[in-house]
Amino acid sequence: MTKPPHGLSSSLWAGASSQRARSLPPPIAASQPPTTPPRERALARLQALHRFEQVCRRLRWKTIDLENAYQRASAPQPWGFDQTVAEQNFKIDFHEFYRWIEQAVVLLFKSCGTIIERTSHLTDTQHDGASPMAAHAYHHNVLKALGDEEHPLHASLGNGSVNQALWKAKELRNKWKPTAEDRQSPPLQMYDLSWIITQIMEGLEAAYAVASARVTQDLSDNEVAMTDDERHSVAEEEWEWMVEPMDWEV
Repeated sequence: MTKPPHGLSSSLWAGASSQRARSLPPPIAASQPPTTPPRERALARLQALHRFEQVCRRLRWKTIDLENAYQRASAPQPWGFDQTVAEQNFKIDFHEFYRWIEQAVVLLFKSCGTIIERTSHLTDTQHDGASPMAAHAYHHNVLKALGDEEHPLHASLGNGSVNQALWKAKELRNKWKPTAEDRQSPPLQMYDLSWIITQIMEGLEAAYAVASARVTQDLSDNEVAMTDDERHSVAEEEWEWMVEPMDWEV
């Protein structure tokens, strides 16, 4: 495990707030309804971009935790853990870390006006009523949507080493989740986790630049500026939305 690339520490990962923020064909994704008023649509995309920045700060924090957890799992004896328990705990940590990665990608999609569908059909399925199969399809659809060459996020997240790293991380997330049936897996050292995380972090930074430019253009095209009440509302909710772990999937 290594720390994030140097460039991340001086960009959005360092915590700078932003006032900056095409849709996929079915069945993977759908654009926001065309009947949405331009102002409301632009502000929703701005909110998604702002939340993405917050998630990235959380990811930066959790990256350090994950590195420390990897070191403990690789040499657990000094910490009073046996190898099996240490690896199990690290795999849970990684499963939680992947949730933040996926959350960041979903928010990038939202900032571009794209909504990922939870099932293979364009439906209005709610999370509370989603079956395990539907939930699995959703996680798959998040990454599959990046494969659309026409989508603005494709260049930064949908091809090359970054996309390979995202799919590998999802594979490990599935393999290592607590409910996985196959509990036998190779040692942690068999996986290049440093490469996976570094590639994903760099890809998210590149995607942020794309999404930010699109949100800025959208705000400008629609001559949208936040009112004092809207700024106050954003300030009040700042981190509260992150308390509900599934809010971002609704």
